Amino acid sequence: MQSSDGATNRTAWGFVPPHVLFFLSGVAALAYEASWSRLVGLVLGNTAEAAALVLAGYFAGLAAGQLLGGFLAERVRPFIGYGLAELLAAAWAALVPTLLPLVGTADGTIRDAPPALRAAWCFAVLLPATAALGSTLPFMAAYVTSRGGSGRQVALAYGLNTAGGLVGLVAATAFLLVTVGVRTTGYSAAGVSAVCGVAACVLVGSRRSLPAVSTKPNDAIEGTRRLCYFVAAVSGFGTLGLEVLYTRLFALVFHNSSYTFGAVVAVFLAGLSVGALLASALGLRVSRRSSVAVIATLGGVAVAASVVLFLRLTGLRYFSEGDTFGDYLTHSLGLTTAVVLPPATLLGVLLPTVLSAAGGSGKVVGRITAVNTAAAVAGALAAGFLFPQWVGIWESFGLFALVFGLTGAGLLYARGRVVVATGAGVITAVSVTVAASGQAFVQQPPGEELLRRWNSAYGWIDVVRNSKTDALSVRQNLHYRHGSTGSSAAREYRQGRLPLLLHPNPGDVAFLGLGTGLTAASVVSDRDVKRAVVVELIPEVVEASRLLTASNLGVVDNPKVEVRVDDARHYLGHTERTFEVVVSDLFVPWESRAGYLYTVEFYETVRKRLKPGGLFCQWLALYQVGPADFELIADSFAVAFPTVSLWWGQLDPQFPIVALVGTTGPLELDRDRLSARAAAQGESPLGMDFDLVDWSDLTHRFIGCWPARPGVVLNTDEHPRLEFQAPVSQRSGLALHGPALHDYFERVLGELPPDGVQVRGWQPAGWSPAARRVRQGLSLRGGGRAR
Repeated sequence: MQSSDGATNRTAWGFVPPHVLFFLSGVAALAYEASWSRLVGLVLGNTAEAAALVLAGYFAGLAAGQLLGGFLAERVRPFIGYGLAELLAAAWAALVPTLLPLVGTADGTIRDAPPALRAAWCFAVLLPATAALGSTLPFMAAYVTSRGGSGRQVALAYGLNTAGGLVGLVAATAFLLVTVGVRTTGYSAAGVSAVCGVAACVLVGSRRSLPAVSTKPNDAIEGTRRLCYFVAAVSGFGTLGLEVLYTRLFALVFHNSSYTFGAVVAVFLAGLSVGALLASALGLRVSRRSSVAVIATLGGVAVAASVVLFLRLTGLRYFSEGDTFGDYLTHSLGLTTAVVLPPATLLGVLLPTVLSAAGGSGKVVGRITAVNTAAAVAGALAAGFLFPQWVGIWESFGLFALVFGLTGAGLLYARGRVVVATGAGVITAVSVTVAASGQAFVQQPPGEELLRRWNSAYGWIDVVRNSKTDALSVRQNLHYRHGSTGSSAAREYRQGRLPLLLHPNPGDVAFLGLGTGLTAASVVSDRDVKRAVVVELIPEVVEASRLLTASNLGVVDNPKVEVRVDDARHYLGHTERTFEVVVSDLFVPWESRAGYLYTVEFYETVRKRLKPGGLFCQWLALYQVGPADFELIADSFAVAFPTVSLWWGQLDPQFPIVALVGTTGPLELDRDRLSARAAAQGESPLGMDFDLVDWSDLTHRFIGCWPARPGVVLNTDEHPRLEFQAPVSQRSGLALHGPALHDYFERVLGELPPDGVQVRGWQPAGWSPAARRVRQGLSLRGGGRAR
C-alpha cells in the first residue's frame, strides 16, 4: 500500500508537465502579441488610437475565449480541450499574416476600406486565435481540479504562464523580431503552441504523467462570488492601467527605443509573475478578506511611493547612465526594477488569490478571468487616453492608488474592522496626495519658461521660451525637441527650401511631420507651390505650432496648406493624391516604430505617390546613427529610387544633417531653372540663410550619389533592423559626429561619385569630387565655416 507522502509526491510531480506546457503557452502568447501588433499597425497606422484598438481587440478576444473555455471545461476532457485550443491557436496564427493585409493596405484586396472596416477586419482576423488562447486557463484550471489539485495549483499555473509571457516578450524584443522577422515570430509562436497542443493530447493517454488523486471541487467561492468578481475587476483595471502609465512615466527620461519600452513591460510582467507565485506559495484566499484588503492597500501605497522614488532617482533628467549600450540597458533595468517591481508584485497577488478561491472550477475561473480582462481593457484606455489628458500623469497615478486603497479600506469596513479601515483610508489619502504632487518636482531648466503644456496620448507636448533669446521650442516628454525658432531655425527652414529648389515646378507638395512648422513654412512664400499637405502624428503638435505663427508664417492655417493628423505612412498608403515633392522630417530612427519610416516598403509607397519627375527628400541626423545604420538606410532607399543624391542640410562636425533625395531618373541642375525657382521662393522669413544664400550654393551642399549595392542587408517591414540597431550604435558611441564623422567622410562620403546629378547651363566652381572633398572635409574638421 502506497504511503500518503508518496501519493502527495506523485500528485505534485504529476502537475509538472502541464505547468511546463502552460509556461510555454505564455511564451507563445506574448510573441504573438509582439508580431501581430506590428502587422496591425501597418493596416491601421502606428498611432496611439490604433494601438488602443489592437489592445482592446486582443483582450476582447481573450475575454471571449475565457468565457467559452469556462463553458466547455465542464463538458469536455479539460486537458484535451487545452490541447485542441493550442492547436487551434497555432493553425489560425499561421493564417494571420496572410489575412490581415487583405483589407486596408496598398496591396490588399480592399485597399480603400474605411477606418471602421479596417479595425473590424483586424479584430475578426485575430479573434479565433485570441479566443483560443483565452480558453486555455479555464481548461487548465478544470484539469487541475479533476486531478486533485487545489486553487493554489491554479494560481501557480497562472504565475508560470505570466512568467512565460515575460520570456516571450524578451525573446521577441532581443532576438526574434529582427533575426527571424515579424511574421516569422508569429509562425515561431505558432510552432510553440502546436507543440503544447500535441504534447497535451499525448499526455492524456499516458497514465504515468497524470496524478491519480481525486478530490471534490472546492466550493468555497460560492459564498464570496461577488467579492471575487469585484477584486478581479479592480486587479485588471489597475494592473494594466498602471502598466500603461509606467511606460509613459519612463518615456520622460529614457531614449524610448523598443528596448527601453520592453524593459518597463518586462519588469512589470516579472512583478505580476512573482506576485502570483507568492500567492500560490502562501495559499492566500479571497475569503480571507483582511489579507486581500491589506495587499490592496499596500499596493496603492506602493504605487504612490514608486512615483516619489522615480522622481528622487531621476530628477526627470535624461537618463544616460553607462558607456555602452549594454551598460545603459543594465542601468535602465535597475532603475525600472527599483520603481516598478514592488507595486507590480503586490498587485500581482490579487488575481491569483481570487483564482485560488475558485478552487480550480473551469467555469468560475473562466468568468473571473473574463471580468479581469474586460476591466483591464478599461484600465488601459483610461490610463492611455482619459486620466492623463483630464488631470495629468501624476494625478493619474494618484487615481490608481486611490482605487486600490479604497478597495482595501472598503473590504476592511465590510468585515466590521472600522478602526483599521479608517487607518487604511488615511494612509490611502496621504498616498494619493503624495502621488498627485509629482508636478512639484518638475522644474524648468534654468533660462526656460513653460508657455503651454498639453497632456496628449503621446506624452507631454510643451512650448517653451528661452528667456535669453526669446526663442520658442516645441518639445515632447521634456527631452525630445521638435525644433526651435532659435539658432536652428534657419536650418529647419532650409529643410523645406532645399528640396523645393531642386524641383522645376513643385506645384503639389507633402511634408511628413510638422514640428515647429518652420520646414513646411517654405511653401507659404513659394509662388510655384499651389497645394501642400502636412501630415502630423500628434494633434497637440499642430496646436503647439500655432504659437509659433510669427516664425512659421501661420503655415497651419494658410489656405493652400492642408494639415492631416495621421501616421505619415498610413496617409501615403491610402491617399489618391500624387506630389511633385515629398519631404520627410527628422524622425529619430531608434524610437519605437519610427523605423517603419525607413523601410524599403515605405520608400516604395512614397515613390508610388510621386508624379513623373517627382522627388522624395528624407532628412537624417547623422549624429543619431552609426555607419552601419546610415548604410542600412541608404541601401534600402536605393532599392526604391534609381538615383539617390546626398546633400548637406547642416555641415557641422557635431550635429551633421544630410538629405537623401530620391528620383526615378537623373537629377538635373539647370542654371536658368534654378534661378527661376529661387526667385519664386521669395525671401526667407528668418532673414538671409548664409548657408544657402542663392541657388548657386547648392554646389556646396552636394555630397555625391549613393550607388545601388545588390546583396546588402536591408531594412524591411519583416526585418525592422534599424529600430533595434540604431539605439545600440547611439549608446555605444558609434554615432556619426566629430572624429567618427570625419573618418567616415574620408572613407565613404567624400568618395561618392556625382553621376546621378547633371549640371547644365554653367560650370560651377569646385564641382569636382576632389574639390568638394577638400572643402567639406575642412568644415568637418572645424577648420572652416560650417557650410
